[in-house]
Amino acid sequence: MTGFCWIASYPKSGNTWLRLALRALVEPGSHPQRLDVTGFAPDAAQLIDIEEALDLESGDLSLTELRNLRPLACRAMAASARRPLYRKVHDAWQETANGPLFPPDVTLGWFYIVRDPRDVAVSWAHFAGGGLEAAVAMLCDPRTVLRVPAGRPVFSAPQHLSCWSGHVRSWLNAPGRGCVLRYEDLLADPAAALGRVAAHAGIAATDADIMRAVKATDFATLRTREISEGFDGGQVADARFFRSGTAGQWRNTLPDRLALKIWSFHQSVMSRFGYGE
Repeated sequence: MTGFCWIASYPKSGNTWLRLALRALVEPGSHPQRLDVTGFAPDAAQLIDIEEALDLESGDLSLTELRNLRPLACRAMAASARRPLYRKVHDAWQETANGPLFPPDVTLGWFYIVRDPRDVAVSWAHFAGGGLEAAVAMLCDPRTVLRVPAGRPVFSAPQHLSCWSGHVRSWLNAPGRGCVLRYEDLLADPAAALGRVAAHAGIAATDADIMRAVKATDFATLRTREISEGFDGGQVADARFFRSGTAGQWRNTLPDRLALKIWSFHQSVMSRFGYGE
């Protein structure tokens, strides 16, 4: 059976760790050689997929035109695939002129990782280098679109995020077989979380397989490998991608007024996932 397995999250919520862990299960022999996951679960918005699937040049297309073409590209890729296709997603789930951006008819299932938005703000500030004020403003703006920063090669189409709550709600309401994971639970018991993921994705994995994948993608291991091998996840120069890997860092980093702004804006969804004041 072919189609897509979407690995979705708001940025800086654990998407890369989950993709690395999944690859360690699906392609165990490849993990020691490469730290990146572009070959296993690339960005769902990457332009080369759209261009090759639809035989077109995307350079002159508007954001709306690109978004409307992506469902067509997904169907074309699924039709020619010989195995399940894993894709990283930062877009909010949304409709286009050609139906849902992530067409249910070619979707095998989806995962959504949610993380305390106060920790997301801290992590994004380090990743993007724009400061905490800018990070919090981004999380609270329903017009937010994720674009490739100036000066970097443009390999992906712009991705509409909405605000943090809007992003979360969009995926909670998405059709199809979904599996929602909290980032904090991934940290607390990665083996249990990866076991849920494997079962949901239909991956035949033993307990030993899961433990090997967890060990290979332990945060300390990933951080050490980034230092020795390098890892470009889109972060600003001199920033570490695998920086902290903790929960609750906002308590010692985020000014009270910014933490209160996030809480005031996102209280309903935060409470739903146990992210209290």
